[in-house]
Amino acid sequence: MTRRSLLWFALSLAVLVINLQDASAQLDNAIVSKRSSINSTLVSFSNNIVNKVNDYSNKFVSLRNDMSFHLKSSSETITQFLTSESISQNALLALDVLQKSSSTLQASSSASITVSASFTSVGPCMNTKMQASVSATFSAFSTAQSQYFSIITSSSSPFLSTCRSRFSNTAQDSVNQAGDRFQDCLNDENNEQGRVSWIINNFVTLIKQNYRALGNHVRSCASLGSPSSREEVQAEINACYKGISIYVGPIYEATIAQQFTLINTMMQLEVVASNNRVKTCINQVAKTYTAMAEGIVPSLNTCLSTGQ
Repeated sequence: MTRRSLLWFALSLAVLVINLQDASAQLDNAIVSKRSSINSTLVSFSNNIVNKVNDYSNKFVSLRNDMSFHLKSSSETITQFLTSESISQNALLALDVLQKSSSTLQASSSASITVSASFTSVGPCMNTKMQASVSATFSAFSTAQSQYFSIITSSSSPFLSTCRSRFSNTAQDSVNQAGDRFQDCLNDENNEQGRVSWIINNFVTLIKQNYRALGNHVRSCASLGSPSSREEVQAEINACYKGISIYVGPIYEATIAQQFTLINTMMQLEVVASNNRVKTCINQVAKTYTAMAEGIVPSLNTCLSTGQ
């Protein structure tokens, strides 16, 4: 090889090394950029969970306060009949129905607030899982890029130019894609959380409607007359209160208790399901793109050997 040829080869090699180093720097920048975007999405995701938990808590507090006032107000309509010889016994039983409903309201609302607070565990769990998976996946692409660099600078393949061009941006493009897919896992779960929030809203509305209906039923008895009404009216009032203690009260009590059980069970299951959905998504992205990273070098070697 002539001196001019040697100089040309050395210059070409130097240019190649500079280009490859620039590509490695671009990959590093892409990783830093994607990490920053993912961290921002993680913060937004965690904040969204906290906001929803606060919203859930406010809904149950509002349910408890509003319906406690409604039940208390309804019970006050019974007071005038507690001294009535013909009505007092069933009036007391109707009052007992309201007191039991109020106790259920206090205990069940507190339980719902406690259960909904467990959603806050989703954020930290996802952060830990995401950071570990992102680090492992991006590290695999950094390793592949380093191996690519080593192979390209030492290869004498006649297909070198073609293969270098084909694989030069593979790691960087894949890092960008993987980063986007990781963020999609969190964004998709935000949508699922919106569904959960919708279900909780409907349950709370339904429970409120049942409490209002019970209280209004009690009010309707008092609206029939007063302790000084004629005997047939007093008998109607008495029958109304008796019906509440025997039929109406137990039905509402069982219905409301069931609804609280359903909503609390649903929330407990959703906390687990939320964790599992995001973990499964993150695992799938990590496995897919790690496999892609591990496939870069074998594909490069095949290209250098066959041009394919």
